[in-house]
Amino acid sequence: MAKGGPTYADLLGALKKKSFLPVYLLHGEEDFLLEIALRAVLDAVLPADLRSFNLDVLDCGDVAGRDIVARAASFPMMGDTRVVIAKNIDRMVVQDLEQLTGYVESPSASTVLILAGRKADLRRKPFSTLNARGAAFEFAPVRDSSMASWISDRVRSYGASIDDDAADLLSSYVGASLREVDSEIVKLLTFLGDRKHVTAADVADVVGFSREFTIFQLQESIGRGDVRRAITIMDHMLNDGQALPYFIVMLTGYFSSLWRLHHLVASREKRDPSEFPKAWNWKKDEFLAAMRLFPPRLIERAFRIMAETEFASRQTGGADQRDLLHGMLVRIMEGLPAST
Repeated sequence: MAKGGPTYADLLGALKKKSFLPVYLLHGEEDFLLEIALRAVLDAVLPADLRSFNLDVLDCGDVAGRDIVARAASFPMMGDTRVVIAKNIDRMVVQDLEQLTGYVESPSASTVLILAGRKADLRRKPFSTLNARGAAFEFAPVRDSSMASWISDRVRSYGASIDDDAADLLSSYVGASLREVDSEIVKLLTFLGDRKHVTAADVADVVGFSREFTIFQLQESIGRGDVRRAITIMDHMLNDGQALPYFIVMLTGYFSSLWRLHHLVASREKRDPSEFPKAWNWKKDEFLAAMRLFPPRLIERAFRIMAETEFASRQTGGADQRDLLHGMLVRIMEGLPAST
């Protein structure tokens, strides 16, 4: 959500009280969150059995602003409220915005108009007017550091709960796609049946089993020094559409975690390796094994090799990324005691 603006929680609270605005602006780069918010407004405002007559879904790239205004100004049929959804607002031209500005200044009392899209210039009318009225809700991508918290909230919205380490593990398995994370959450809850609490073991059983070749398994293979397994997993992921920058980012994060753990263990406060941060407890034994395999000097070497691989990829325009990645893994794991 946008910093300082009304939040999704504010929106849900108002909807629960049946306090509806005549016009909503839902915008931002995170389309999955935006879709959830849009659905929440629609479900709260208009019952499903009245949508055949009183719901219009329009694409701003296909209709003019005057057509959106005309639909919004129409009276509802067989009900008290009409909903008009105008998607892809970033495709509207200046004339469309001018026509919508007039409507926003004096909207119909029997219509809820939802303007939705990735980009909205809040300095321009009608968006600036809606922003000033607290009717603009921005949905930004969820940061990696907040992903586990988002997972916990999403599980809670389904009437269940999840352990902190399970949320961290799910985030590690799936990555940053909220749509994909949500799909895995639904699978987990289906697996639970009548149970309403998700554990790390549940995540490993359900999500890990269904996602045999993921960055998590790749990291695990590297941590064991199993170069053949690592290359096999990487090849499957490449075939599934992953690209070199993704591997560089995720493996940099992995080795950064090992580096931090080395520092914790070496510090006076954390001389006992069993004193792991909670987020890493689920895979403590695997991390300890990886730390033994990769002392700080080899982690530094891994960072250097990854940087060199990324540079080589830019020089070749992304060509031969499979060969570059294979070479990167071999070099990172070269000479390890457990290398196979």
